[in-house]
Amino acid sequence: MTDQITPSENTPSRWGWLYKTTGAAALIAGILLMIGLLSLIITYLQAGTGQGPFSPLGNNWLILIFKLHAEFSGVQAESLHGLSLLDMVFLIIVGLISLSLSTVSRKARKVWLLIAGALSVVGGILFFATQMAGRSSVMLVVVIISLVMLGNRNFGKTIALSGILAGILLLAGDLTVGVRSNVITILFSIGYALLILWFFLMANIFFHLDRKVASIQFASKT
Repeated sequence: MTDQITPSENTPSRWGWLYKTTGAAALIAGILLMIGLLSLIITYLQAGTGQGPFSPLGNNWLILIFKLHAEFSGVQAESLHGLSLLDMVFLIIVGLISLSLSTVSRKARKVWLLIAGALSVVGGILFFATQMAGRSSVMLVVVIISLVMLGNRNFGKTIALSGILAGILLLAGDLTVGVRSNVITILFSIGYALLILWFFLMANIFFHLDRKVASIQFASKT
């Protein structure tokens, strides 16, 4: 549970701004994924044709992968090629989450979180260079972060398990693009929903940390 997190023990109060920024970023990521889901529903209601009103913000690469598995008309594997600012945003946000969590983690776990952050940077560079590869590092980073959280009693198992399952299911769907399977399509959609939940729960954790730091700063001044 987030009410067990005590930044006063391990975290300098100067990190309050980082927690607030990361909480906002995680919230934005969750909202962007929700927009993608809404865009997908609108596209489906239009029988897979045309563009919905949220298409510019809804066509993240995960939505495109789902459309490929679900065999939406007009969607080809080539649709995944090209530099996307929206996809780059997700790479930046998961890297920021890794960095922020490292400030409240012990040394052993901090190493893994820093590795996860570095992986998001490498993924971003690779994506920028190839305009295709590198985005899968988002799922790997989410899995690493969630595994670290699973071993920490300060965080509930819900967020850890949702992140692990989301990362695994989405990565499996990413690696099987071109394979026709209703099972893969269903599992991928479950992973997408779990990723939305994960980002919203992460936002709650960081906003809670920010409030904790603010209360510590207030107490130190009185």
